[in-house]
Formats: sequence, structure tokens, C-alpha cells
Amino acid sequence: MHSASFFVNTALPKSRDSFYNKHPLKSSSMVNWIVEIEPSMQMSRITEPQVEAFLKAMRSGEKAGVQLLKLDAVKHPEEASDDELLILQTDYLLEATHTAYAAARKTENLPPSLPHTRADSIVQIGIDFSLGNAELESWSAVYYRYFADIPFSVDEISTAASIVPQQYRRRLKLGISNLTTILKRAELEFKKHPQKISSQLPLPDFTRLVGVEAYFQELRRLLNDPAGPQMISLEGFGGIGKTALTRAFVGLPDTRARWTRILWVSARQFFLDDVGRLAPSPAAISTLEDITVRLAEQLGLGEFAARTLRERIDGISVALATEPTLVVIDNLETVTEYRALIPSLTRCAGKDTRFLITTRMTLSEFPYVQVLKVHELNGAFARNLLENELARRGRTLHLDETDFEQLYHMIGGIPLALKLVASQLSFQSLRQILKSFQEVKSGTSEFYTYLYWQAWQLLSDSARNLMLSFLPADPEGEDLEFIQQMSGLTEESFYAGLRELDQLSLLESDGSTILPRYRLHRLTVTFLQSDLLKLWIAPSHDDDASFSP
Repeated sequence: MHSASFFVNTALPKSRDSFYNKHPLKSSSMVNWIVEIEPSMQMSRITEPQVEAFLKAMRSGEKAGVQLLKLDAVKHPEEASDDELLILQTDYLLEATHTAYAAARKTENLPPSLPHTRADSIVQIGIDFSLGNAELESWSAVYYRYFADIPFSVDEISTAASIVPQQYRRRLKLGISNLTTILKRAELEFKKHPQKISSQLPLPDFTRLVGVEAYFQELRRLLNDPAGPQMISLEGFGGIGKTALTRAFVGLPDTRARWTRILWVSARQFFLDDVGRLAPSPAAISTLEDITVRLAEQLGLGEFAARTLRERIDGISVALATEPTLVVIDNLETVTEYRALIPSLTRCAGKDTRFLITTRMTLSEFPYVQVLKVHELNGAFARNLLENELARRGRTLHLDETDFEQLYHMIGGIPLALKLVASQLSFQSLRQILKSFQEVKSGTSEFYTYLYWQAWQLLSDSARNLMLSFLPADPEGEDLEFIQQMSGLTEESFYAGLRELDQLSLLESDGSTILPRYRLHRLTVTFLQSDLLKLWIAPSHDDDASFSP
């Protein structure tokens, strides 16, 4: 796609839906306790200890864990009394456990029917624990401990299962964990607010896009493939339009039809306005904590903001499993802990969840991330964009072919740079703008700051020296042997620096696989020739004098 950029698990089967409906009220000897009803249920309170406490109270007739009585998933009449709510709650948990237990037995070709006598129950427990199926054993443990019509003690069940009580307890804990997950998922089914979540998408910063269809087609292919990658990384040079491409893609009707829910989290720290002024992004985020809190809030799980990182990720994972969700993480390169973030997000991804990431920093080191490179505009698209931007601003300037070729030779097809040129053509000639790019005048100082300051700060001294050694190189690229000679670096430092430049999308290559040629983007070369770089290099030995946007 060269020159085609742009700018303008639980055991519960599906049949669990059957017990989301209201069940007929029936008397039960298990629900004779007094309870205090809380006005609402919070997702963070559906925990394994809370579920276990409720089950114990239900079995013994003691005061129940009251937070579980207001589950939205348990439908009930508005005028339902506390006793009625307790019965519905108990029936709900019973059917959830029975459904999962029956499904687990079915996987072992066992009948789903339940025994009615103590002797038959003991035989069935023994069979359940004789097959080495931990999932079956866990559901059997929960059912016979808390829901069977015939009460069994821990010792009785352990004896029937031919295991020690400690091993039985481990299976019981697993069953409670699975039941807790079922409750969380069922509750989340009733907390869907897709219209609220979709409102998190940023407003488009473009009126017309060019050269995007090839990217759209590839994204559709990857995201619509059931066996496709769970993570896609849109990568490329700063200002090349990765965010605009992503924003346009998620706004397409077929994208919105494919995904019930679209989340958007931006890590952009600064943005460049239409006249080249640098401004901080509102509510900028930069850490793994920030991103997981923002995702939790968009999923309606605000109560998880104060929880531990692991608990928050677990909550997000459960929430994402409830419906097809596309999660966009924009400007990942500004996240300081991105190497920890990617594996953490992978834990949240289910079969109906995909992540779309935009970044200058390549994620090719992660084998489960599909990298999709975004390339600069070719000459025709670049001119088209510049003319579109001028027309949007009410200008009808004629672009001299020679002047445009000079501009394109200097800045290439970087959409952000072309937009900056269009804004400055309102009060400068094209030749004055070209000169300001070289001499760091007008808004171009902040423009370079936006594109290069962070990258320059992230580079080691060896990588910076290597970057500067590209200046005398052929614009079409050089082989690695020549570049190493020009850099004066040892082989180890040279290849380490080369990897850093590639990691930040500052390095381009073409030619054959036998003799590849490497170069920097022409706008990067223009930056290296500018006076602004001297301001960044000069104070490098004095931390207090370092330049910062």
C-alpha cells in the first residue's frame, strides 16, 4: 500500500439466557433469613468472597450477603417484597449452577439428570470426581455443598469423591470463582450503554480524506476475520495521519454495524492547531493506570477506578466479553509503560474484542500484534490534499508545479506538514514558508517540537549520532556498510542505534532483500538541517537548560 496514505471462560453454555427471565415464585426452606436491601448493586462488589458468603448464609439460614439481592440480571416486579427478591435470587443462582453442572457432565457423556436419594447422590459424586475433569468437579462441589435437596457436609462429599477435604476445598473455590464470573457477565448484560460509550469518539479533524480505501479494506479484512489478530497496530511517522485514518474507519457505517461498542482512549499529550501552535491535549493520559481507569469508566465500571490494577483489568476483561467491542488506543508511543500495557490488554481480549492501536513506535516485538504500516502521500495525493485544505479555507491559489515539487522534496507527503503549509499560505508565500521550514521561523518551530521532541529525547547518544550521520547520505538511501562508516560507531552501537531509529518509525528502507538501502524521511532531514536542532543539542550537558515543549 505504498503512497496510499491520507488526511482529508466459564462452563455455562449459551443457554444461560434461559435463566435471565423471571422465574415463578416458589416457597423455599433455604430462604428464611432477615436481610437489609441496598438500593443498588455495584459491579466491584460481585466478588468471590461475597458470593461464598451469600451461599453459606443461604445454606445455613443466616443473614445473607445483601449486595447480591439487587442484581439487574434477576428480573423482578417493581413491587416485589424482600422475601420475593430472596427467592428469585436463590432460584437464579440455583439455575445458573445447575445449567453449568449439567453442561460439564455432558462433556463427559454423562446424563444431566440429578439424583433424588442420598445413595444415588453419593454414587454421582464419585463418578464426577473419577474422570480428572476439574471443571466438572468444581461444579459438582458447588452444587452438592450448597444447592442439593439433600444436605451434605464437607467430610461426606470428600469421602464420596475419594479425596481429602483440602482437595475438595480447592475444587469448591474454583466453582465459586466460575459462578462469580457468570454473575458478573449477566449483570453486565443489563448495563449496556452503547450510545454513551460511542460518544467517547473524538470529533473528526478533517473534512475530506484521500487515499484511504486501501487501508479501510485491509482493516475490514483483518477485523472481520474470526481467526484474525486481536491486536492491530497502525504505525508510521508522526503526523502521517494514523489518528485521522482510525477515526474515519470507526465512523464508517459498516464498522459501526460490526461492533456493538467502540471505545476510544487517547494518549496524545499535545496537538498542533491550524496555525501551527502547540497546545496540551485535555485530559491527557500516559500510564497503564490511566488507560485502564479510562476504559473502566467508558464501560460503566467507574467503581473499579479505586481498585488494584489487576482487579481493574479483570473487571474490564469480564465487561468486554459481553458484546462485540472494538477498543482504540491512540498515540501509544506517549505511554511510558507500553511494554507492560500490551500484554495487559491482551488479557482483556476475548473472541469478540479487538484492539486497534496507533503509534509511531513499532510493536513488531509482540508476535500477537499485526503491524499495518501507514505510508506518506504520494505526490498526486499530497497536492490534492493541499488544494483541498486551501479550498476549505476559502483560498483559490494556483500552485506552481515547480514550487510544489520543491515543497514535496522538502517535507514529503506528511499530511500534518501539508496542513501547516495550507494554514500559513494565508499570510506567507510558498517560498517564504519553504525558507521558514529550513530556518525555523513562524509556526514551524512548534511543528518540529511536536513531531521530533519526544523522539529526540527517547534516543540514546549513539542513535542521535547515527541519525545525524544520515545527513551526507544519498536521499534515495545508502547501504548499511556506508552508513556505519559515516557514523564512526562500533558495530554494536551502530546496530543498537539502528534498532532505535526503526522503533520510532524514523527509518525508511527499500531496494532488494539482498541489498536494502536505508534513509531518513525527507522531513526528518530538513529538521536535522534546521537551527532548532542546535537548541536541543547545545544544552544536552546541562539538564536544567534542556528544551521542552
